[in-house]
Amino acid sequence: MRIVFLVTHLLGTGHLARIAQIADAFANAGHEALVLSGGMPAPLAAPKIARLQQLPAVHSDATFTALSDAAGDIAGEMVFAARIEAIRVTVRDIAPDVLVTELFPFGRRKLATEFEAGIEAAQGALILCSIRDILQMPRKAGRKEEAEERLLQLYDGILFHGDPALAGLDASWPLPNTLRPLVREAGYIGDSAIGTGSGDDGHDEIVVAAGGGAVGEAVFGAAIEAAKLSDERWRLLVGREHGIGTLPANMIVERVRPDFRAVLSRCRVGVLQCGYNTAMDVIATGARAVFCPFEGDGETEQLHRARAMAERYGTGILREADLSGETLARAVGMALARPKPDYSALSLDGAMRSVGIVEAMLEEKG
Repeated sequence: MRIVFLVTHLLGTGHLARIAQIADAFANAGHEALVLSGGMPAPLAAPKIARLQQLPAVHSDATFTALSDAAGDIAGEMVFAARIEAIRVTVRDIAPDVLVTELFPFGRRKLATEFEAGIEAAQGALILCSIRDILQMPRKAGRKEEAEERLLQLYDGILFHGDPALAGLDASWPLPNTLRPLVREAGYIGDSAIGTGSGDDGHDEIVVAAGGGAVGEAVFGAAIEAAKLSDERWRLLVGREHGIGTLPANMIVERVRPDFRAVLSRCRVGVLQCGYNTAMDVIATGARAVFCPFEGDGETEQLHRARAMAERYGTGILREADLSGETLARAVGMALARPKPDYSALSLDGAMRSVGIVEAMLEEKG
């Protein structure tokens, strides 16, 4: 099977990381898998086995109001024309049996022209959409119906990478009856391997991280103040350059590291946002967690997931509006007083299950 994945991460790296794991699962199964990535280069989130082709990159700030190019300027027509042409040429040359669009048409509406160009170039291929457990409902009238019409007209299936026992699709995006047959429940995407890393970093520490994107300053600032009120050792992992001031003696700061899971597995508590991949890291490592979900510009996805995790596993949750050194120190103390959660009932084999689902769909299509 030849399979192409179209993905553009705009703020964090979660969309690319999830698609990379799925693409690697296909490559491991002997299929020819290519990821066409339109976000900024992110080596830690890139596929390890499947091929990666980088498009002219675009990215966004937390408002998602405009897209910038790799140099930080507003992306113009030439950038988008080059992206569309690269997608068309690559997809036509590969002639995939399957084309998978990450999030679109449930999101990435601003990039609709290039996703549709890829679908058109994949003539005769099985067309699938890959989505996470929780989606962001459009706020403008008619956008939901527009996305669902695209699904009805262009797509053969929807790979749902979640578990209804934690968060079902209908909770964030109720589908009309006409589209329900398209949904294939593939399960959560997460590598269960923790790794050991080097040394003993994270042991008996409070580990603070906010993913690989551009947000997290509020969490970092509160963590610095919380550490001043704490006798614990704190480790701050930052994804990009941040203007972090003087640190208390019981805190160190470093860049996000490839052995993050190993560090998290040894910590006393993880203070984290609640993106998809971060939640999977917590589940895989069995860590206690205090989630500080990102809520910028009306975003509800991370809050929804943090609430679901708190309800099912008793993890902590501290909303952005309530975030301060005092409230974070209190939330960490409460987490330390609770036993470690048991996440064992939640499977993370969604990448492998996706391979089986797509193989069966392709065979059925003939």
